[in-house]
Amino acid sequence: MPKGDEKSTLTDIAIQKAPAAAPGKRSYLWDANVDSLGIRITDKGSRSFVFMRRLNGKQFLETLGRYGTKPGEMSLKEARTKAREINERIGEGHNPLAEIRENKAAAKAAPPADAPIAFTVAKAIELYEKRHISKMKPRSQLEARRPLSAILAAKWSTRPLASITKADIRGALDEIVDAGHPVAANRALMNLRAFFNFMVEHDRLDANPCATIKDPGGKETSRDRILSDEEIKLMWPVMKECSYPFGTMGQMLLITSQRRDEVANMRWSEITDLDGENPVWTIPAEKNKGARLHEVPLSPLAVSILKTIPRIAASFPNGRPPVLSDFVFTTDGKHPVSGFSGGKERLDELVTKMLTEAEVEPMPHWTLHDLRRTAASNMARDDIPPHVVSRVLNHSAGKTEGITAIYNRYGYLREKRHALESWAARIERIITPDSKVVGIRA
Repeated sequence: MPKGDEKSTLTDIAIQKAPAAAPGKRSYLWDANVDSLGIRITDKGSRSFVFMRRLNGKQFLETLGRYGTKPGEMSLKEARTKAREINERIGEGHNPLAEIRENKAAAKAAPPADAPIAFTVAKAIELYEKRHISKMKPRSQLEARRPLSAILAAKWSTRPLASITKADIRGALDEIVDAGHPVAANRALMNLRAFFNFMVEHDRLDANPCATIKDPGGKETSRDRILSDEEIKLMWPVMKECSYPFGTMGQMLLITSQRRDEVANMRWSEITDLDGENPVWTIPAEKNKGARLHEVPLSPLAVSILKTIPRIAASFPNGRPPVLSDFVFTTDGKHPVSGFSGGKERLDELVTKMLTEAEVEPMPHWTLHDLRRTAASNMARDDIPPHVVSRVLNHSAGKTEGITAIYNRYGYLREKRHALESWAARIERIITPDSKVVGIRA
């Protein structure tokens, strides 16, 4: 914020009574309730909400709207809501201030009202959804939609499709790489290339702007990161402190060894016999990568954690009574939890704080998917047969099973339960608090 300006709780009275700035100057009042939100006052007494924050080494100051209650003006409540949304997007690794500027520039370049309606990016996405994405498997649909929503729709929804250039795409992908997600940038390019190929094939474009772009994240190598026992012992109380939903979800990822999106989309209606002797979480075929119904036996440790999870009620307008959500991990009761990068950052912050206080070396970089790999490796460490570990992970039958897999429809439920209960028992031995924080092996 400008030098000399201090934060205070903004109110309508304070905004209205604030004096005009000195001739040729602008003054600012900064809100103590919402980070980076302020009101700018000109020498003529005009008042506008602004958002200022440093991103990627650059200072951004963006006008959100003119203060007031008339049509087209912005109230204090609306400004705080908008500022919170921007802060949340920044926490997820996006650069919403740059997106706002690009959208404003695109709006200025829009054709006159009486000009022919262009085939916009939004219309192209709608066509692609109807003709292509809707025919894909559920998991593939999710992957295909991500860059369309996070890049195309978020940045250039109203622009003509033909105006999107290679430089536009390259810049958006570089932002993802700079945010520390090179693999995600490669996946985004793959799906964007398929989208533009579709448009070329259907005579909506003359050329694919992604055609000659190389993987922005560079060459990918097979990851082999496995959390050590010391790291598991460190992470467990951190996950408890992070709490619901992301901390609890991290615990369930480690215990069940299932994929992130599958755990995030877990429903109470998919869980049976939670209070009995054989509790099972059944993932429907349409909700998992293998497109196969998948039964996940729940260990006593998994059950104990599930029983601590609150049932969230979804609220509805028009006086409808709240309804208990079927989602196990949710913040509003209406949708499964999302914003994984923000949750992961919170976990990393807590780990760093704990290790710094203990004067211990930082923990090497890890991902949520490493929890699944850690579980699988430890099951093998406990002499669980490879084909049983494969069933727990819901991998497709490999070459080792050959044609036998076509005829073998045995579900291995008993063997999977033994594997997951053995792994949960190992976790409980690891996390037993019998020593102080120790160093982490790289």
